[in-house]
Amino acid sequence: MVLKKSEYLKIATILLVFVVGVYVSIKIQEPEFSLPILSPSDLNPALVEDSIQSVGMDHFVGEFSLISQDGDTITSGDVQNDIRIVNYFFTTCPGICRDMARNLRKIQTRYLSNNAVKIMSHSAMPEYDSPRVLSDYGRRNQVNSKRWLLLTGDPSLLNDLARTSYFTVLKEGEGWDEHSFIHTENLVLIDHRGRLRGYYDGTSEDQTDLLIDHIKLLLQERNKFFEKYLPL
Repeated sequence: MVLKKSEYLKIATILLVFVVGVYVSIKIQEPEFSLPILSPSDLNPALVEDSIQSVGMDHFVGEFSLISQDGDTITSGDVQNDIRIVNYFFTTCPGICRDMARNLRKIQTRYLSNNAVKIMSHSAMPEYDSPRVLSDYGRRNQVNSKRWLLLTGDPSLLNDLARTSYFTVLKEGEGWDEHSFIHTENLVLIDHRGRLRGYYDGTSEDQTDLLIDHIKLLLQERNKFFEKYLPL
């Protein structure tokens, strides 16, 4: 039996609709990818204060009050609804800090127009890195203080945050210099609720690109959260 051209077109249309329907149904059933919520027990114990290494749930970044490169007081309340990228550095660092600064500039450029994204670089040498020193460093590294905070303050608080909130140093600092405070190349991704969502090698361009993509995921998650709990 020879089919007419119109019949061929009808069969092709039916097949196309069937294939599209199957594809759409598969995509609908696929679980939506989300970043894990990390706790101290998930991390390298060398980065975690002994007293909280067994914490398996409900870890949130602690409260803080620090000073920015502009001399402003920055508290946890100022960034509580923001997506945060956190690291430790010092302005005289001759090695990994330069690579990290380059990649952080890339993140700053990508999210420069988004007020919900903040980069927070904490000094590992607060006795030297005064607001003025941080400000000079910021100018040399094209830091926009509205998006990228360079933070200094009480050494004990900075150390406590590193060991009990962000987990970015290998041992507790004693003299607060490059010999006793061993910071890592880690960039830490914090969500709008203050939870740990990822660690990235701040010296790697590939890891930085991955972090940029993951920030986008957290922004979508943040938007859904506020649409649900704080509808306009």
